[in-house]
Amino acid sequence: MKKYEKNELAKEILKGLAVGGFVVACFAFPGFAQVASLFAPKNERDEYRVNRAIHRLHNRKLVRIYKIGGNDVVEITHLGKRKVLEYNLADMKLVVPKKWDGWWYIVIFDIPEKRKRGRDAVSFKIKDLGLYSLQLSIFVSPYECRREIDFIGEFFGVRKYIKYIKAKEIEGEAHIKRYFNL
Repeated sequence: MKKYEKNELAKEILKGLAVGGFVVACFAFPGFAQVASLFAPKNERDEYRVNRAIHRLHNRKLVRIYKIGGNDVVEITHLGKRKVLEYNLADMKLVVPKKWDGWWYIVIFDIPEKRKRGRDAVSFKIKDLGLYSLQLSIFVSPYECRREIDFIGEFFGVRKYIKYIKAKEIEGEAHIKRYFNL
C-alpha cells in the first residue's frame, strides 16, 4: 500500500466511495474488506489503517456503517458527497492545450450582495484557476473553462448569475496575450 500523508487515505476512501455511489442514490460497498481491497493492503497493519480511516470518516458523519445480512456496509452520506465536491474544487486545474485555438473565453457575473460569500468565493476560485481579471467581475481565459465555471457556480449556489462568453477578439488583447505568454 502506498504511503499516505495525514488524512490522505481517508480522502481517497471517500473519493472511492463517491465514484462507486455518487450517481446512484447511495451505493453501498459490502464489507470493509472490499473497501480495503481498493487500496491493496499488504499486511494487517495496512488493513488496520484503512479500517481506522473508515471509522474516522464515520465519526465525522461522512460515511454510514451498518449491517445487512451479517455483512458490514459502508455508505457515503450527503455530507460525505459534499466533502468530495470540496476536494474536487480544491484540486481543480484548467487543461492547457499545446496550441491556442484563437478564442477567448470570458466569464462575467453579477452576483447580488445577499450572496456576497458566494460571490467572493467564485471570484477567488476563478483567479485561482488562472483567469485574467479584466474587471472586478469579468475574467478572461484563452482556454476552454465552461465545465470548471459551471462546477464552481453550482458548488457555491450562484450559477444562474454567471454568464460564459466565447469571443474571437477583445479590445486590448495584446496585454492579455502577454499575461498568458501567447
